[in-house]
Amino acid sequence: MIKTTITISRQMGAGGSYIGQVIAKRLGLKYIDREVLHLAAQEFGCDEETIAARSERVTSFWERVLGGLSFGVPEAAYNPPPLGNFSDRELFEKQTQILKRIASQEDCVVVGWAGVFMLPRHRGMFTVFCHAPKSFRVKRIRSIYEDLTEEKARALIIESDRTREIYFNEMTSHDWTCARNYNLSIDTSLQPLDDIADLIIDLSAKQRHVAATA
Repeated sequence: MIKTTITISRQMGAGGSYIGQVIAKRLGLKYIDREVLHLAAQEFGCDEETIAARSERVTSFWERVLGGLSFGVPEAAYNPPPLGNFSDRELFEKQTQILKRIASQEDCVVVGWAGVFMLPRHRGMFTVFCHAPKSFRVKRIRSIYEDLTEEKARALIIESDRTREIYFNEMTSHDWTCARNYNLSIDTSLQPLDDIADLIIDLSAKQRHVAATA
């Protein structure tokens, strides 16, 4: 039987994490996201907050911008977690090692972690990039994070895009947003996210069928 691996790369606010969760639930696949944080924290001997603050970026984007806005009052004091005694490259390599280990053992949906570039390609791997106009993403993250103004939401998205692009370029030498790197690049504002999940399920199943009969 051909192994199933679906990777989802996403812009902030495009709904990639939600889509991944829907796909994993409907297909009975393992959903890989925060487990990588948990295991990396264990192996580095630090807490998950430290790992989360340094994931998918090169410098202090999440501590500096998202930390003070995520859970309510923007003016709330925020003390960033300690950076730890490991480099961004060492953290990336550890996360990639963990990701490969989990994905090799189970059929899965991987959200983020540069899975599209770092996991070994195989016949049952289907790769997706979820993007959307800023107006859609601003509206969506404001529905998730309370007390987030439109101005701050837009600034957060712009900085997230910039930082994630730098991260991907530095860590993988690939263009994060290039459609040629994916089986499917989709504007998630065009239809309900659950319908997009169904589309990905259908296309990935067709790919596995073609691979199995080739």
